[in-house]
Amino acid sequence: MLVLLTVTLLAAAPLGLMISDGDEGPAPGHRPPPEAGYFQLVPAGSWAQLPDDPTCEARVHRSTWEPRPDNSAPNRTVPDQDAVRAALASRPRSGEAEGYDPRFDSWLLARVTGRHTGTTDENIQWAACKWGLPDNLLRAIAVRESTWYQGEQYPAGRCVPTLGCGDMVEDADAATRVYCRGLSRFGHDYQADQGVGVCPKTFSITGVMAWQDPRWGVMDGNQNGTFPFSRDSTAFALDYLGSFLRGCYEGWVPWLATTGDGSYAAGDLDGCVGAWYAGEWRSPPALEYLGLVEQAEEDHTWLSVEFGLHDPPCSPTYGCPVGPGRAD
Repeated sequence: MLVLLTVTLLAAAPLGLMISDGDEGPAPGHRPPPEAGYFQLVPAGSWAQLPDDPTCEARVHRSTWEPRPDNSAPNRTVPDQDAVRAALASRPRSGEAEGYDPRFDSWLLARVTGRHTGTTDENIQWAACKWGLPDNLLRAIAVRESTWYQGEQYPAGRCVPTLGCGDMVEDADAATRVYCRGLSRFGHDYQADQGVGVCPKTFSITGVMAWQDPRWGVMDGNQNGTFPFSRDSTAFALDYLGSFLRGCYEGWVPWLATTGDGSYAAGDLDGCVGAWYAGEWRSPPALEYLGLVEQAEEDHTWLSVEFGLHDPPCSPTYGCPVGPGRAD
């Protein structure tokens, strides 16, 4: 089990409860988060009582600590709210073919905003509070997905795999050409880097999947409505991850019961972590990923000296990686 998931949940505990680090008040400083984190898991069934954006903004422990200064621009980017609502609402997940509970659209995705700015860790705290999740869990997932980089890129705009983009299309076809053309409308043509019909399927600090295979259900542009928001806004990427984990934890993704070992049920957050990566329920790839996340959480990787000193290597072909919006 994940470290913070073993904490006994008290029914009377206030939702989004912060774990004290022993100090009185969230005085701004320069310290990293404590090993215990700040937020506990809120039980399944409590979704309607989760705190909103402003409440969680007020609960964030502010600090200048920033192991990933390259995230500065996306950390300060709030996506256009009308555009977010339109993109997600026009691509509903619920229905017999897709296999999601109707509340996944009507409540959960309608609640995804990315409406927060701050350091990388402050954005993590905000999303954890909003979705009733342990903040250390989100930190650990971000370690495995991107080493906490929101979107490293080479000077010409080519994205750096595993540092904010990934899962490159392997076999280009008509569907991926439609998908990649759609992505090219938002600031960068990844096909110019990789070839026609070849571009990343996932983006951001949390590895948000943008690609929508038509075999899973037809969506406009063969993408699920998360792009370009997940690439451009750290808070949106974390918000979307939190929404999936909460929806899965509530039991609102019944199609997962047709995958892996078939044991999907509400209340299994570990299984949801594996499903975020593998799209399957407790399959070997999902369990392997879960183990890596658990290890990162147990080690508190983000607090290590080596993590803070990490510097993406330069490429003799493409140059040295930089963060979005940063000068070479």
